[in-house]
Order: sequence, then structure tokens, then C-alpha cells
Amino acid sequence: MRCPRPCVHRPVLPSCTEEQSSPPMMRIIQLNLNHCKAAEDLLSQAIREQRINVAIVCDQYKNLDPPYTWLADANSQAAIWVQGKFSALLTNITEDARGKRPLIIAGDFNAWSTEWGCRATRQRATTLLDALAPLEAVLLNTGNTPTFTGALGYSVVDLTFASDTLASQVTSWAVSELYTHSDHQAIVFEIEIARPSRPATRQSCKWNARSLDTECLTAMMAGAAVPPGPTEEMATRLMAEITSACDASMTK
Repeated sequence: MRCPRPCVHRPVLPSCTEEQSSPPMMRIIQLNLNHCKAAEDLLSQAIREQRINVAIVCDQYKNLDPPYTWLADANSQAAIWVQGKFSALLTNITEDARGKRPLIIAGDFNAWSTEWGCRATRQRATTLLDALAPLEAVLLNTGNTPTFTGALGYSVVDLTFASDTLASQVTSWAVSELYTHSDHQAIVFEIEIARPSRPATRQSCKWNARSLDTECLTAMMAGAAVPPGPTEEMATRLMAEITSACDASMTK
């Protein structure tokens, strides 16, 4: 007489929601793929739907090529698949920077955008700007001088952001011609530390320009009225009208 097959309880992955009261967690999945293409395809789907950060797999169907972050052993019998490293990095930066002033955020973000001199805009740049928007950070980059030059070309990927009040004290920003013995150029900028802060005149990330409702902005500005008076008072009222129009026509 054969023993009945034991009943195995298969737990369901906990759902991952946008709002979480608990601390940020790393979600990990492990799976033997049994050299099966369908299993590897289903794993990709599960990673997207369940927002998995790291997959630990063995007996994979094949190793994935860049841009996937896929780290396999020498015999291709096991691998670690890392997800969302850039988004996780931005989350750590913004959480640590929140509420801190003055603030400088700088580095090689490997993000392309025409806003800082690249030939095209890619999704990584959109992700970067969306992440920094709540910080009201100001992009200090000016011009389109490449910050990176390699065998396959050049690009502007080294970026500098500052809090809006500190940006008004930046007197210069430039890609230096100093020899660095690196494929990246140095960036040099100066901050006037004794100068009282004034409203930033550079482009700010306070509003999300991609959400602009042009009809709403036009209507709001058409109805704006600044009564005659002292120059400074008129300028203050005009800025208030512009701010109200931007608040009504764009998200932050």
C-alpha cells in the first residue's frame, strides 16, 4: 500500500503596497528554475509584480546579459539577480537628505537628459528628477561640456544639485580641464558662504514640468493682476501670481 502524498502548505508572497508603515525592507525570492525557459520567464513576471529586490536562483535556463544585474557562478549553475539598484540608491539618498539644509547632492548618476546637455533623455533621468523633486533641489550643471569621455563616446552624467537657498550662493560651476587620469572630468564650483541667501534663479525641481497643463497655466496668468505700486511690492505680487499659477497647473 502506497502512502498518500503529504499535503504541502504553499505560502503566498505578502503583497507589496505603496504605503508601508514599517521600515523599508529588501524582498528576496529563491527558486530552482530546473533549466526551464518558461520558469525563468515566470520568474521575471513575479519579480515585476511582487517588487522583488533580489532573486537567488539555481539551475537557470540561461544567464542574462546587461543591462540586467545578473551575477552567475563559474559553472552557470547558480546566480543572483539584483533588481532596482538605482531606485534603491535614490530612496536612500532622499530619505537621508529630507529636511536637511543646506544640501549638496552630487555624483555620477549615469542618467541622460537634454536638461543637462545630453543628446537624448532616458528613463533613468526621469526617475532621478522625480526622486529629487520633494527636496526642491536645484540643478547646478550649465552648458553641455561632457563630464565623461570613453572609447564609445562622451556624455554628461556627473551632476550637481543643491538646496534652493544654497543654489543662490553658488557663484560658478564648471567642468574642469584638470588632468584626472580618469575617464571622468572633475567639476569645480564655488559657494559664497558669507552672502545672505536669496531666491534661487536657476531651474528648480519644485514642480514636475512633465505634468504641466498649459491651458490652465495660460488661464491663470491671463487673470493675474498686479496693481501699480512700489517696484519691490509689484515684484513680490507678480511672483505670488506666478507661484499660484504653477501650483494650479503642475504637480510637485
